[in-house]
Parts: sequence; structure tokens; C-alpha cells
Amino acid sequence: MPRKNRSIAGIGALGAVLCLSATPAVAYIGPGLGMGVIATIFGSIAAFFMVLAGLVWYPFKVMLRKRREKKLGASAQPSASAPPQDQSTE
Repeated sequence: MPRKNRSIAGIGALGAVLCLSATPAVAYIGPGLGMGVIATIFGSIAAFFMVLAGLVWYPFKVMLRKRREKKLGASAQPSASAPPQDQSTE
């Protein structure tokens, strides 16, 4: 067997022995850690969907603004014969 294959086989055997000989940890994980993990997962999911919503909403918002400006620009063309309106309320 070539030297490289022997070292890979040795590492694999060592990993198998270590995995099979592992003993269960006698440790207490309190409810605070569990709630923190749940909050982190929900926060990550919410952030992902907010990014998607932002990527969809921003171009839509720009399109609506351009459409509104175009609509207002076409309808707000003052005619040459109309006198200017006084905006003061004296």
C-alpha cells in the first residue's frame, strides 16, 4: 500500500476509534440557551425574508415613483393662457 493511502487509512481508523469511544457528556443546558438558539434561528429566518422583501420592494418602489412622477408631470402641464394662481391666504 502506498504511503499516502496508509496515512489516510490511519487517520480514518483513528477518527473511527475516537468517535466510537466517546462517552456522553454529563452537562446541563438550561432553558436560556435553548431559547437563545430558537431566537437566533427565528431572527436569521426573519432577516433572510426581510432581505428578500427589500430586494423586491425597492425596485417596485422606484417604478411606482417614476410612474407617479410621469403621471403628475403629464397632468400638471400649465397651459399658456391660464393666469398663475395666487397661493397666499391674506
